[in-house]
Amino acid sequence: MSSDGNGDKILDSGHHHEHSSKKALLSFFGEHNQGKSVLDIIVRVSLVTLTSFPGEKDLQGLTCYQLLHSLVQQKHICIHLVTLNSWHELATAFSAEKTLFLLDSAHQRSLAQTLVRSASGMRDSDTSSQYVRNLMGHIATYIVELSNKSNFKSIAQQPDILLSVSCMLERLRGAASASEPRTQKAIYELGFSVMNPILVLLEVYKHESAVVYLLLKFVVDWVDGQITYLEAQETSSVVNFCMRLLQLYSSHNIGKISISLSSSLLSEAKTDMYKDLRALLQLLSSLCSKDMIDFSSDSIEIQGTNISQVVYFGLHIVTPLISMDLLKYPKLCHDYFSLLSHMLEDADVVTKCLRAVQALASYHYKETRNGSVGLGAHAMGLKDSNGNLQEGLLSRFLRSLLQFLLFEDYSSDLTSVAADALLPLILCEQSLYQKLGNDLIERQTNPTLKSRLANALHALTTANQLSSSLDRINSQRFRKNLTSFLIEVRGFLRTM
Repeated sequence: MSSDGNGDKILDSGHHHEHSSKKALLSFFGEHNQGKSVLDIIVRVSLVTLTSFPGEKDLQGLTCYQLLHSLVQQKHICIHLVTLNSWHELATAFSAEKTLFLLDSAHQRSLAQTLVRSASGMRDSDTSSQYVRNLMGHIATYIVELSNKSNFKSIAQQPDILLSVSCMLERLRGAASASEPRTQKAIYELGFSVMNPILVLLEVYKHESAVVYLLLKFVVDWVDGQITYLEAQETSSVVNFCMRLLQLYSSHNIGKISISLSSSLLSEAKTDMYKDLRALLQLLSSLCSKDMIDFSSDSIEIQGTNISQVVYFGLHIVTPLISMDLLKYPKLCHDYFSLLSHMLEDADVVTKCLRAVQALASYHYKETRNGSVGLGAHAMGLKDSNGNLQEGLLSRFLRSLLQFLLFEDYSSDLTSVAADALLPLILCEQSLYQKLGNDLIERQTNPTLKSRLANALHALTTANQLSSSLDRINSQRFRKNLTSFLIEVRGFLRTM
């Protein structure tokens, strides 16, 4: 018992000591600008670490990712940070010191992000923007000049050129990921100035998977940080650039894997493709976000900008490259289906999908009534590699559409077009419809609600003199039936 008491005293003493230490530190840093002096020491030590110990990657990693990175997380610290001569010496070294170009590429990205993020401590937006221009301007100049060289293709594979390009792209990516409202304009200008050079680099380095990935990640981070702030003309420029990037990526078959590769090379190629595909999906998602969050003062329709065209083209490129094996990567799977979900929330997209289902089901129904095969095996179902019969196309559509209408969230404006698709599906798959209806009824434990559901399902296909025709009058009758059916049962079904 005495030992427990001593333990409590030790713990209390430890907490008291910790509290006293924090109080002393806060008191010291808050009086007579001692905190600013400590900041200065930290920055100077960091500068020495980065410039004088080129082979110490772990030490440099701690400096970039933890020490310097932590200094720019709070604006009130940045306000003091950007007034220090040591901080401006670090920024100057970043721009001009050759030793810092020998840092690990990921460290350079982190350092660029940290230096740009410190601009939040500047007194106004103009000062912040000029700081970013001074910090990053040399990188844009280098990339533009390099891409314009007449012999660029012949020197591009030289180790020093390849290293420089990779470093510059990492720095651009770091700056792009640090974008915030007061530096947004400067970072947009930075990205805009290298649009064409980026396309040249993609053309030249199309077989260098590491460089391709860096290019894509810079574009992803840049677009993600900019798209919601851009005015119509700027948005048009960015969207057109993304379209050209996607076209170039597709034209060179970048990302496609040869089946003749050895197992080790095949595994490496799959990893490269996984990274590329994730980057492309993230780019498409960023473009889609313009529809949800838009801080611009005018409409993109003014410029005739069609973001959806770019997104669909991107999906046209990406989807054939995504295999079942690649979908085993959780992050890729999440990004892919998140993008599809976002697109399918668009009422116009859903309407077009339902119209397509209506056309398929109507065609099959009319053809089979006339004695033809219609969609044939695609409607009847196919056997998989194990010999198991898989449900046909129309059966799957019927299940999905009923699930959507009864249990999902959607606009009531879709009810009519959904009815037009549902009627031919029911006529094609009557036995499945009866089974699904019976399953719903059996799942309902409340006798009153079970009776209501049974009556509503019966009325859906019999009320208003509904027939088995797909003419306009019968379709209008079914629309009324479906509306009444959903009003009657959707409320209590969604609480099951």
